[in-house]
Amino acid sequence: MNIKKIVLTVVIALLLIIFGFSSFYTISSTQRGILTTFGKVSSKSVSDGLHAKIPFIQNVKKVNVQTQKIDDNTISYTKDIQSAELSFVVNYDFKLDNLVDLYTKVGFNYESKILSPIIEGVIKDVVGTFNAAEIVENRDNVRNKIEIQLVNQFPSQYFSNIRFQIVNIDYDDQFEKAIIEKQVAEQNALREKNNTVRIQEEANQQIIKAEAEAKAIQIKADALAANPKIVSYEAVQKWNGVLPEYMLGDAVPFINLK
Repeated sequence: MNIKKIVLTVVIALLLIIFGFSSFYTISSTQRGILTTFGKVSSKSVSDGLHAKIPFIQNVKKVNVQTQKIDDNTISYTKDIQSAELSFVVNYDFKLDNLVDLYTKVGFNYESKILSPIIEGVIKDVVGTFNAAEIVENRDNVRNKIEIQLVNQFPSQYFSNIRFQIVNIDYDDQFEKAIIEKQVAEQNALREKNNTVRIQEEANQQIIKAEAEAKAIQIKADALAANPKIVSYEAVQKWNGVLPEYMLGDAVPFINLK
């Protein structure tokens, strides 16, 4: 009898411990809780903190409500029928007031049910309006157009702050080679154009210099024609005051005319 009482006491104690631990739960600051009673969902989500529930009757699903991230890739065709594999990231936030409604009406496989099809459809639609080379040259414009459409098509009652980023665009190898060759050709053409501009500018400078020199010579010539004595005046201005020395033949001694 004593053994039976001991066993019964241990069992009851274990049940009480299990019951006690099952009666309380915590929700962190980055979570919200979805409380169900016999499968029926409560009307509001449970905020962070310590909470009580009825063991075996009520259950709590904890949902991470930090910014969500979809990291994926898809293949689309451009306007000029080039295959483009687009790697992308979509970030979004929950609207916490409607978290229970999202769980009830859609479930927490909502990404595969509604978001992924929207994302893939929008990417294909936008990429299909650009030629492949235009996407390479206007990548941010493509990203912006996709993001705008995602904002418009994501269910606004459940999601907010939708952001879209293009991680990588991978084309067929031959097309990528053609793009590289085109860029190299454009760079070479620009370099040659710059050389031509430089050479033309140098030639213009030489012409300007020659015209200036010719004009100066003409001004001097006009001045001499108007006043011939100006030559004598300039000679006097340059004379250092020393008379020239002459040697008058072999028989005449050297004469210094200073």
